[in-house]
Formats: sequence, structure tokens, C-alpha cells
Amino acid sequence: MKQSRGKVQRIRKIVQLVFFLWVVTVISLSEAVANGFTLPFSMETVSLHAICPFGGVVTLWTLIKDGILIRKIHESSVVLASLSVLLAVLFGPVICSWVCPFGTFQEWIGKLGRRLFPKRYNTFVPKRIDRYLRFLRYGVLVWILVMTALSATLVFQPYDPYYALFSLIHREFALAGLVILFIIILLSLFVERPFCKYACPYGAFLGLFNKIRIFKIRRNKDLCINCSACNRACPMNIDVAGNEVVSSGQCISCMACTSEDACPVSDTVITSVTKKQQGISIRRIGIITVLVIVGGIMLSMVLGLWRTSSSKQPTLLKEGDFAGAPNPEDIRGSYTFEDVAKAFPVPIPILLDAFGVEEGTMRLGSLEEIWAGSIPEGTEVGTDSIRLFVSVYTGIPFTAEEGTLLPTSAVRVLEREGKSADPRFPQIKEAAIELTVDTSVVIPAPALEITGKTTVQEVLDAGYSLSLIESILGTVENTRESIKVIAESQGLSFSEVKLKILE
Repeated sequence: MKQSRGKVQRIRKIVQLVFFLWVVTVISLSEAVANGFTLPFSMETVSLHAICPFGGVVTLWTLIKDGILIRKIHESSVVLASLSVLLAVLFGPVICSWVCPFGTFQEWIGKLGRRLFPKRYNTFVPKRIDRYLRFLRYGVLVWILVMTALSATLVFQPYDPYYALFSLIHREFALAGLVILFIIILLSLFVERPFCKYACPYGAFLGLFNKIRIFKIRRNKDLCINCSACNRACPMNIDVAGNEVVSSGQCISCMACTSEDACPVSDTVITSVTKKQQGISIRRIGIITVLVIVGGIMLSMVLGLWRTSSSKQPTLLKEGDFAGAPNPEDIRGSYTFEDVAKAFPVPIPILLDAFGVEEGTMRLGSLEEIWAGSIPEGTEVGTDSIRLFVSVYTGIPFTAEEGTLLPTSAVRVLEREGKSADPRFPQIKEAAIELTVDTSVVIPAPALEITGKTTVQEVLDAGYSLSLIESILGTVENTRESIKVIAESQGLSFSEVKLKILE
């Protein structure tokens, strides 16, 4: 006997709620850590991008082409994207209807819409117009993929209503995203899942798998009584009653149309591999979905693939004899000597010996502060010197900025290790300077409490130098912007940035 819709859909609602609360909890705890709260367990700050599978899709081009992730995207996004594709191959876009917290949010708003317009809800948009509006999300998908590939930045973030919704937790969001979020909330009172239908790029991507999914939604025309209950139940307004197999890219695999739910005739609308095979129950689909995601995350953690914070991963050279090698130019002041040794074939003892440093955990940006008073005006011995040293040692091409010098200790190490064949070496040796400053001494910084709202200007007002801040964050264009916003825009962990500043 067919169960009532309320009981069957309750399974999906519970799964939706669990994943919604997971996102809220992770982001809230991460925000607490970023603001200096001490938790009874260890936790790093996690951005929304780290737990969004679409990030694994938009970075796919750079991952295949250059072997790197675009900034702000982490390995965890790639893991989630892979699990989402696996589920899409099995059941279609179950991520959209069972997991996506923004889809869940739209459904909750839609409940109010159903009460306001019990008969007209989800039918306001004329079919003739609706048909063309549904192509918009494919345009959004193509635009995002192309622009992200060209710019290596998250071009959609300022407009993403999902990002705007959950960014309300730490009160940092783009105005455009907030406006779009408000529009989506308003439209949800009239149309079920309007963002999913007309604008969601990830839904457009996962919807393509409805053509090839293993477990398809099928209608047995011999048992069908043509009551159209399946059509009325479908939140995406798909003509289930007019097809034997639901292969529409709009299907979100909510299973509301099936004989377990809306269809009054048993075994008429089922989810199965073949027409003659018995259908798989909604309960099993829910269990498998949860197990794949939770199990996949746990397995990736065991394998060391689940990373939700930025790793020090230089970009790779795209052409020439060293194509595929890490680019010294991408070494930043936020790197430590250990980070450099991990990224390039330069042993850590050699790096430390070359620059007279005792601790591999020392930031490269600190060099400029420590040696600022012992180098000639107009020259530099700092992060760019590390890039130059790595280039000469490895042979990987790099053009240093004018005025970049190496310490004599670095020159001696290059000669000792037989790395003096570089044509630039005689000139580098002649310009090298002797550093007498004890680099093991850490310059004390003024006391300052840095929270998620602390701006760069507030840090400068506390006595910190702009060169120190930029060695960690990169070029700062607006000192009135918060440290956290700038850090996340560079793909850096706010907690790590905060600690490095306060060192």
C-alpha cells in the first residue's frame, strides 16, 4: 500500500535539515574561532567555499591544466564535487533536493507561499515564458566556467545568494548578493525553488546527469490512470505524465512524483534501472545519499584529502622547458621556509643556512622587517630574494625585481652546492651583502586583538607596518577593509593570518 506523502517526504526533510544545520554549525564555529573564542576541541576556520561542491567544478579547468586550485577553493570542495557526481550518476541531482541548504531554504519560504496562494502557487509564470527562462541557468553556468578559467577567481561570489545567505552569520557579504537573495526570497513566495529553476549553475550542471543516470524515474503507461497527480506534485513543473522516462535536466530527484508519494497507483511511477525491474525506495535513496557523502568525507580525511584551509601551493609554469614546475614568482611573504622547501626541490637545511635562519616556521615576510636597517637604500633582501635563490638553485626561470639582493651566506651556499652555473651568478655574487643582524630575534609587535571585524587601518593605528601586513596578505588597496575579508579574498585562512600578524 502506498504511504502518505507526508510520511515518505519526511525522510527527505530530515536529511535536508541535517545538512542545513551542518553548514550553519560549521560556519558558526569557524566564525567563533576567528573571533578568538576557545573551543573544547581543535578546529580551523572554514569558509563557505570549502564546503560547497560547486567550487570543485569551477576549479576543474585549472586543476586539469595547471594542477592547482583557484584561490578560495580547497581540496574539500573537490571531494564534495566528486561525491556529488557519483550520486548524480546513480540517482540524478539528489544533491539539489536532499542536501543543498539553499534549495532547502527556498522550500521553507515556499511553504509560506503555498499558504498564501494555495491554488495558484508555482503556476504564476506562463509556460511560454517559463520555457525560455529555464535556459538562463545554462548561460550562468557557461559564463562562470569561462570567466573563472580566464581570471582564476570566483567571479560568481559577489552575486551568489547562497553565499550571501550564510555570510549573514559573520555579517560580511556583497551588496549585489544580498539584493539577489532578497529577490529569491520574494520569488519563492510565488514560484517553487526559483533560483534552482532559472539561475543555479550547479543545478544546471547536475541536471545534465539526468540523461545518463543509472536509476531513472519511470512511468508505467499501462498502469497509469492519467490523473496527472505526478505533474501537480513536481516542484519543477515537469511533465511526468507525458513521458515514460523523466530525463529532463530540471529534475532534482525529490521523488515527489513517484508511487510512494503522489501517484495513487502502486508501481506506476518508480525509480529503477530498467523498466521491468522493481523500483528502489525513497528510504534507500536517502540512506545511500547520506552514506556516500558522510562516508566519502570520512574516507577523504583518512587519506589526507580533506583540506578546508589554503595550502601553500605555487602556480605551475605553463610552457617552456620547465612546464609543470612550480613558479618561484608565486612565492609569497606568507610562506614559511618549510612551505618553500615543500613546494620546491630545495632542502630545508640549505634554505635555513643560506639565509641564516634557525626556524623553518619563520615567515618570509619577516625577513624584510628584521633586515630593514642593514641593507642599502633602494635594495631588498626579503621575499624576492628567496625567489631569486630558489631560481638559481633549481634552474627554474625567474626575473627578480630591480634592487633584489642575496646575502653573502646564500652565495656561499650556492657555491658549496655547485649551483653557481647560472649566468646571473657573477653579478649576484658581486652585489651580495653581509648581514650582521641576528635573524633568530623576533621583533615584538604592539599588543592588539584581531577579530573578524578588525580593519587594516586599525592594525596600522596599533603600530604595525604596512609592509608587514602586505607581506602576509599581499597588496592592500583599501585599508578600511577588514583583515578577514582580505584574507579570504586571497584564499588564506583568517586564523592563520591573524596568528602570523601577532607573531
